[in-house]
Amino acid sequence: MRPGIFILSFSLTVLTALTSSAAAPADSIFRTEPYLQNPVGGGITVMWQTWVPAYSWVEFGTDTTDTESWQQARTIVDGQVICNGTQNKIRIEGLEPGRTYYYRVCSREILLYQAYKKEFGETAVSPLHSFTLPSDDCGDFTALIFNDLHKHSGTLQALYSRVRDIPYDFVVFNGDCIDDPASHDEATAFLSELNSTVGAADIPVFYLRGNHEIRNAYSIGLRELFDYVGNRTYGAFNWGDTRIVMLDCGEDKPDDHWVYYGLNDFSGLRAEQVDFLRGELASEEFRSASRRVLIHHIPIYAMGDAYNPCLELWGPLLADAPFDICINAHTHRHAYHPAGSVGNNFPVVVGGGYSMEGATVMVLSRKGGEMTLKVLGTSGDILLSLNL
Repeated sequence: MRPGIFILSFSLTVLTALTSSAAAPADSIFRTEPYLQNPVGGGITVMWQTWVPAYSWVEFGTDTTDTESWQQARTIVDGQVICNGTQNKIRIEGLEPGRTYYYRVCSREILLYQAYKKEFGETAVSPLHSFTLPSDDCGDFTALIFNDLHKHSGTLQALYSRVRDIPYDFVVFNGDCIDDPASHDEATAFLSELNSTVGAADIPVFYLRGNHEIRNAYSIGLRELFDYVGNRTYGAFNWGDTRIVMLDCGEDKPDDHWVYYGLNDFSGLRAEQVDFLRGELASEEFRSASRRVLIHHIPIYAMGDAYNPCLELWGPLLADAPFDICINAHTHRHAYHPAGSVGNNFPVVVGGGYSMEGATVMVLSRKGGEMTLKVLGTSGDILLSLNL
């Protein structure tokens, strides 16, 4: 072969390699199942990951016999469809509370994304899933609450085996479940197990931060795997006429502790929540709710000499706040503090840790005018049963 022809042939080969890639089979595109987030304000967010860059959308409707008439939702920011990545976060708005919707997620691989040329591969389509947003006039619900799993699969499965037969409407992971995430791969692996275990493709899941979700190399990136209520790690929402308030206590040591290397400012985050909490307690949504639940990872009562800035900041506001229950975690020891027993204005229940002997799962239920909380261990024993 003459040198000029060889160079031309080599250049074309390189150019082809740079501008296109082999298409993935459709059944190799999805990395995770879809999972439901942020079911508030007449909308819900569907999230999932792909192995390859893709253009993704959600198809949804109320009639499974006429999927041709279903609507499509995709993410558009400043006029552009968000695509060509592997993280998918698509918000569906304008939904009718109390009505069951069916959906499927679709991802079409993007092989080439250039200024004037796009090439696509196969399209993956998920099985059908469903969800129902809570109606304003329906107060009944059941929620599962896990905490401090610390990526222990055995503990998760043991706890879930005790509640799997209970119909539930949403799930809360109250911190230190995806602990110390070192990488996207590591975080995604356990997130996928959490979601698939509780059926997050059909049941909304709320992820609250614990102090261990704040640590390690992927701790900042971890936020991209969730859609927080109000786009903050703290917030409030209604499930029917029950108001649920979530706070973020941050780390369990001062910002100037040597281990943080000057890269934390949780003092600012806690102070920010003073204004949030003051506004929330005065809001119509809070005052008109028939039941009120407070959830945060680190307890602020009965903490002894432990670092506890939240008590000083939030304590005066919570002193008269009419919560029916406060649900905490962090200490790895299940505890129950009746109202008034440790300076608390409401009952406080703390979940256990990750060991098989001390782990717990909580079942919070509302039926009519009654609200109950049960705490179960891995053996199935009921450790606590409260009528709130």
